[in-house]
Amino acid sequence: GAIYGLRMLRALIMSDINVDLILTEFAHYTLFKECGVELKPGNVQNIFPEIMMRKSTVSFLNNLDLKSEIFMNWYSSFGMIVSPCSMDYVAGIANGEGKNLIEKTADWTLSYSKPLIVVPRETPINRIHLRNMGKIIEAGGKVVPAMPSFEYNPKDFNDLADFIAGKVVNLLMQSGSAT
Repeated sequence: GAIYGLRMLRALIMSDINVDLILTEFAHYTLFKECGVELKPGNVQNIFPEIMMRKSTVSFLNNLDLKSEIFMNWYSSFGMIVSPCSMDYVAGIANGEGKNLIEKTADWTLSYSKPLIVVPRETPINRIHLRNMGKIIEAGGKVVPAMPSFEYNPKDFNDLADFIAGKVVNLLMQSGSAT
């Protein structure tokens, strides 16, 4: 599922959206194992050489930093995307657990009526997963399962992941003016 996060980051950069990137403890490993990418500050442009970073910035935040600047009064956020989102994070978000920066930021996002979009990636799903996704929707979030369309004849996995990233960015943009 790492390709969904990577292509989401690319889509946000291409849309000139500033990104505060929170990677889970396992994300670095998965990005390298599944995509051959070592994502870290300073190499984002190298990962996407085909695009120019014009107005976007990418800041890296530690998922264990529960005293992050995200919670300062001056901090401004348009919304939050969790992509890909494992079912343990879906559960943590759905139940307001706040055990890490992703869960705590998702809770803050919902509390301030900002767009929250979750892209679950696991299958099969069970009733617990469905209930938790339903809780996110009831709280005002959106759930966009990583289920790409094949009607446009995708050529590779990037095309499939770009379809999902495009859907999510469109949802984010529909919610207002992204900055």
